[in-house]
Amino acid sequence: MPRTSLAVASAPDTRQAGTNSYIWTVLTVAVATQTAGSLVSQGVYILVPFWRDAYGISLASASLAVTVMNGTQIATIYVIGRAIDLYGERIVVGIAMLGMAAAMAAASFATGLTGLLLSMAFLGGTYAAVQPGGTRAIMRWFPPRHRALATGFRQAAVPLGTMIAAALLPLLVVHAGLPAAAWFSAGISLLGSLLFLAFYREGEQQSAGAGNRDKPLPLRALVRTVGLNPRFWPVLRLGIAMSAFQFTFTAHAIGYMAGSLGLGIVGAASLFAIAQLAGIPGRVVLPCLSDRLWPGRRPRSFAVIALIGATTVAIFAALPGDTPSWLAACVLVTFGLFGIGWFPLYLLEIAEMAPPTSVASTVSFASTLCLIAMALGPWFFGLIVDHFGYAAAWTLLTAPVVIVALPLTGLLGRSNG
Repeated sequence: MPRTSLAVASAPDTRQAGTNSYIWTVLTVAVATQTAGSLVSQGVYILVPFWRDAYGISLASASLAVTVMNGTQIATIYVIGRAIDLYGERIVVGIAMLGMAAAMAAASFATGLTGLLLSMAFLGGTYAAVQPGGTRAIMRWFPPRHRALATGFRQAAVPLGTMIAAALLPLLVVHAGLPAAAWFSAGISLLGSLLFLAFYREGEQQSAGAGNRDKPLPLRALVRTVGLNPRFWPVLRLGIAMSAFQFTFTAHAIGYMAGSLGLGIVGAASLFAIAQLAGIPGRVVLPCLSDRLWPGRRPRSFAVIALIGATTVAIFAALPGDTPSWLAACVLVTFGLFGIGWFPLYLLEIAEMAPPTSVASTVSFASTLCLIAMALGPWFFGLIVDHFGYAAAWTLLTAPVVIVALPLTGLLGRSNG
């Protein structure tokens, strides 16, 4: 199926959206909602070392909070994405973020690993709505010429939320305790839900009624359809590798810097916030530069960005224990630009290959596979560290990215240019 026709069809009101100033309201709401959702979900990664200390458990056991959160996303995201295609993103995303607030409120009462994991399971199941819902909103409202910019700004909200979490949550834990950090996250999620419900509207096609809309494709037919595009599977494979790479680094970088580099937990968290800050312009600039410098060659751009990110982490792992903070910060800034900035390029490529009735479903299908890697990555990394040390863990983290990215640097760039 031709990529161009799918991309145009995915936005039902393209001609109006190109001149309708409401598209910038859509973008503002999408960015704010994604920031709130990311602060809460990525805050779980930030809190892993604190839960380890509070409950007196191993790093691998504490990392199960991340695994369970992502595991429930795996179980629910496709069903939620299909619901978004059927009923619209406003109501589904709004209710889901209320559920996220309830999950973090429950986590504030957890006194051990079991209660924490139950709360994280509910959090993951509700957070599953944010990514496909926001992506569908961008595809519906924005014409193709604005999508790279809009997707970049929306996805910049992910490192923005993570940066806020990395800067504030450790301070809240140190000065007010773990329950205070959980309640703060719950309040942010509640605000995000109210904002989306109050200011986002579906558009003309959605308001015409469910009976007038085509149903999304069943999963098997959807996979067959998107699989006809020669870009889909190679891009998806690299997206899976990069998901494990980025989120495993997010879960373990602070603990590694605090111990191996002797920076302390608060100092390490502050430095890690710098990486998230660098990811914000990275997510905006990289997709726009790719479309300008290598139009039609996003797979090549994606692969080059992934290789730079993997190289940066290899340098990070080689830093000696007496590394000055400024040098660690420079490495983390580079990671932020490329190891975090990659995602909008990948997401836009997947979304524009989706059938017009199944944008959220396609994003959810791709996200399911990425989430499997995200769920297993931090836990597996923790096991490797516990048994073989950090050197082996860092090597096993970067190797899959290099192996999958190298073929994309030339083959698809030439054949689809």
